[in-house]
Amino acid sequence: MAVTASVLSGGLSAAELVLTNGDRIHGALTSVNASSVMWKSDSFGDLAIDKSKVANLTTDHKMKVQGVKEACIISGMEGYYLNYVCGDNNEPHSMQLMALDSIVPFVQFHADGAQVSGKMKLAATYQRGNTVEDDVAIDGETAYREGDWRHVGTLNYDSESTDNLPADEDYDLEYRLDRFLSERWFWYNQIGYGAEESINVDERYTFGTGIGVQLWEDPNSALAIGNGLLYKKELLDPTAEEKVDPSWNSKTEVAYYRFSTKFRYKLPFSAEIFNTNVVLYSLQDSENWELSADFGLHIPLGVGLFSEFKLEYDYDNQPSSPDARNEDSKLTVGIGYQW
Repeated sequence: MAVTASVLSGGLSAAELVLTNGDRIHGALTSVNASSVMWKSDSFGDLAIDKSKVANLTTDHKMKVQGVKEACIISGMEGYYLNYVCGDNNEPHSMQLMALDSIVPFVQFHADGAQVSGKMKLAATYQRGNTVEDDVAIDGETAYREGDWRHVGTLNYDSESTDNLPADEDYDLEYRLDRFLSERWFWYNQIGYGAEESINVDERYTFGTGIGVQLWEDPNSALAIGNGLLYKKELLDPTAEEKVDPSWNSKTEVAYYRFSTKFRYKLPFSAEIFNTNVVLYSLQDSENWELSADFGLHIPLGVGLFSEFKLEYDYDNQPSSPDARNEDSKLTVGIGYQW
């Protein structure tokens, strides 16, 4: 969005937004979310400005910044970093604007500072002829943010059927609660439930906790890491031979150390590549470890729509089911909507 405004002869006013093209807009900051600065202009009304187009901003009223308990006044920007002073002692803070997912007026924070976002993606295969194949993959995520707390729900569902055989259904449901301890650091807790019929896992339960940190986030790239513990319990679906085998164990329970990374890099035309990795290392058996990695290309299509190419790779050094392979990979091309 291009906004035309008068250029001031002096410096920044008490409440002013400066864009990378040089435009200056008087008004007030109403909020900051994961992607945009919401600004109420004296001349143009309510505006949503992409963070990457913001060169400078100041406020003349107190704001609630994620991870900071005291009220803050935003004093300007230096490069990608937003500067603000907080509390009665005017303690200085500095953080990359792209990494701040929540800034709201301090008064609104006490009244109603909730933010909701999410996305949903669908990929499918329908084939008839020498091979009959029906595949569906659905990925969804929604987040509810209020103050320094963030609730995140995710859904991953895959259904694969070949030659009219009953479909193998794999799915994972997860709920995560994040508490921002500072602008960069957060504490996460997660619970999950799922199943993986393709490898005879009838039910899967997970519980985890840990600490995450946003190492950096700017308009071009971002990297976050997490460290924590994860408990996983799996109930297995027996084969005919296993049902009569007295030594067969119908469940597995493992406690893991969990390490994760999340990276993105911006390409021309607003496209971006992304990579997420999760490594699980058993605390009971040093030979038991797992790796899950996603590599992808995200292409915005406008009005909230996007296209995504994603390669999923999983490696399990000691699968729960003896019929399961150590490696599994999948390439999906899908279309989705985000809000």
